[in-house]
Amino acid sequence: MAVLPSLVTVADFAAEAGYTFGPAEEVQAHALLRRASGVVRRYLRLDVSRATTTDTFRLQRADHHHFAVGSGGTVTLPQRPVEDVAEVSVNGVLTYDWWLEDVTLLVRSAPWDYPPAAHGPPEVDVTYTHGWDPVPDDIAAIVMQAANRAMTNPGQVRSEAVGGESTTYLIPSSGEALGVLLSRTEQRTLDRYRRTAGSMRMRPA
Repeated sequence: MAVLPSLVTVADFAAEAGYTFGPAEEVQAHALLRRASGVVRRYLRLDVSRATTTDTFRLQRADHHHFAVGSGGTVTLPQRPVEDVAEVSVNGVLTYDWWLEDVTLLVRSAPWDYPPAAHGPPEVDVTYTHGWDPVPDDIAAIVMQAANRAMTNPGQVRSEAVGGESTTYLIPSSGEALGVLLSRTEQRTLDRYRRTAGSMRMRPA
């Protein structure tokens, strides 16, 4: 699996925070931005940055409003936003009989076998381009905030109150520090982008 780039560059981080990094600080900043990007991606369940991916999915049965009974189905693409679908294959056979509705791929030419021939739903290989370029400002800001906290507060306080507002960080009850963390407020900001459901992804094609 390809290594995803940090969602914020060291140069942008330095400019936003007003830092001037020496060689050692630049290495630290790069590492913290990479970790913060990973934390944000795991929370969102998205790659976030623009990329092209080929994945294999199990076709889901579609309702009769779209397809004849016993044929066709859908795949909900897990990465979003979906910018383009380049290629679709059903059980290894290239098909052009599909269309896209937001993040749902509807495949017409995908007959389902019936017992005793059936061993499961058809497999669909999809090559598609997804994510943002540039990364949305609020996501980038949260990556920088999380990295900056880890840089300036390596002890990772559990909570703090500033101006009457309390912020709690996601440190386990055991007190173990996780390095780069998200506050509840940051999570709420990210929730508008967070993926909540998707088709069963079997493996990279």
